[in-house]
Amino acid sequence: MLYNNQVWVCPNFLSEEEVERIKWSSDRLPWKDGMIGQKREDPDAEEPTTGMIDTSIRKSDVKWFHEGEMLPEIQQKIADGINQANAESEWHLQWNYMEPHQYTVYHHRPDAYTLGDHYTWHLDQMTMPTDQGLYRKLSSTIQLSDPDDYEGGNFEYIEYSGVFDKLGTHNTVIDVVSHKKTIPFSGKSKGTLIVFPSDTYHQVTPVTRGTRISLVSWFHGPKVG
Repeated sequence: MLYNNQVWVCPNFLSEEEVERIKWSSDRLPWKDGMIGQKREDPDAEEPTTGMIDTSIRKSDVKWFHEGEMLPEIQQKIADGINQANAESEWHLQWNYMEPHQYTVYHHRPDAYTLGDHYTWHLDQMTMPTDQGLYRKLSSTIQLSDPDDYEGGNFEYIEYSGVFDKLGTHNTVIDVVSHKKTIPFSGKSKGTLIVFPSDTYHQVTPVTRGTRISLVSWFHGPKVG
C-alpha cells in the first residue's frame, strides 16, 4: 500500500530513565537467537512461534517480555505512541493486540562471517492470520543505545512511491536503490520511537562497531481496516 508517510519518527520518545528501566527489566530474561520465518501468532502464548535460524539473513540476540514483565506505564506509553503515529501519519490502521516486546541486541562480530549482526530486507506482515484472525498491522522499534555506542546498524526502508514509474516494455529493471531511505541520525538517539506499517520492506545493516540495542514491537488487528 502507498502511504503519504512511510515511517514516523519521534526522537527521544522515552526518557533516559525509562530506557534504563527497560534494560533493568530485561536483565532477568533468558537470551534466545533471532529467527526468521514468523509463523502463526497465538496471543495466549508466552512468546511468538518463530521459524529457523539463518545467520546470512538475520543475526542478533533477543529476549522476550512476556505478559506482566514490561512495566505497565511504559507499556501504555508505547501504545499511546503507536496511536499518535497512526493518527499523524493518516494510516488509520486498526489494531487491538500488542505482541510481547522483543529486546534485540546487534553486536559487532569481527571474527564472524558477516562481521556484524544484521537483518536483511524483510516484511513484518504475516501472510496467515493468528488463531484469532488477526494480522500484524503496525511495527515499531525504540532505540535503547546511545548513537555513540555503535556504528552501522542503520534502519533502512523502501519508499514505495515511484518504485515502478520507470518500468516499460524494454526497461524491466526496478530502481530500488533510489527509493532506499535511511532513518536520519536524529532517529538513532536514545529513546527514539520509529513506527511504520508492517507491510514496509526494511532492514538493519551490519553493526561495524559496538552494540546496538532496541525494543521491537508489533501490533495486530483485523485484515480489513
